[in-house]
Amino acid sequence: MAREVSLWVLGAVSFVLLLAARELGGLVRRWYDRKRPHHDDEREEFSMTSVLGLLALLIGFTFSLALLRYEERRELVIQEANAIGTTWLRYGVLDAPDRDRLRALLHRYVDARVAFGQARTTGELVAAERNTAELQQHLWDATTAALAPVRTTMLAALILQPLNEAIDLAGARKAHREANIPTRLLRLLLEFGLVASAMIGYQRRHYRTASTLILLLFTLAGTLILDLDRPSSGGITEPQAPMLDLQRSLGPSGAPPLADTVR
Repeated sequence: MAREVSLWVLGAVSFVLLLAARELGGLVRRWYDRKRPHHDDEREEFSMTSVLGLLALLIGFTFSLALLRYEERRELVIQEANAIGTTWLRYGVLDAPDRDRLRALLHRYVDARVAFGQARTTGELVAAERNTAELQQHLWDATTAALAPVRTTMLAALILQPLNEAIDLAGARKAHREANIPTRLLRLLLEFGLVASAMIGYQRRHYRTASTLILLLFTLAGTLILDLDRPSSGGITEPQAPMLDLQRSLGPSGAPPLADTVR
């Protein structure tokens, strides 16, 4: 549910919570000053530095995890485009009309994979995944039917290998898109930030502008992490250029109805 909320809303709510935690820390400090007007701040300064250091480490670890998953999704797009392109080329060794029929069907499959990469809503994503699964089955059935006379030769393996790889990579892309940063880790990051904000308010009650900027930077860093963790609805999505380039290189789609592609 939280992953469907706008990043702007999550960022604003998080920033307000951090400011509230800082003010709460300031209230506790004023109460403590009235109880003990003379106390040593040296140990508090050390604790504050430690907490901010741990917070920076936690943010850095979470950011690196989100960035790693982004890079993996980006690399899978390249690999899938290469596998589909290889399948297209190897279909060229077949005679017409099998060659033309399979290439037309593969072109339709590329369109489905482009739609999958560009899906931004749950409905669009579900429709693209359903279309992908249907076309994969038709592609495999049509290819094995065309290769039936030569299924015991190296030609069959030569053509089926990249097609099988393309299908596997489609499954890998789906799995990586659904693999988000654990919610517990994000919750821990927010809780740690609230504690750090309270400590800032407790020890830096006279530096409100500086502490506000620190909390704003922390909010921006957290929002960036959430953006990277949203491959569909976020603003930072893996580039689809390899798949789009492949789609353009194949020319306009002219696939026949699915019922006509399997004999």
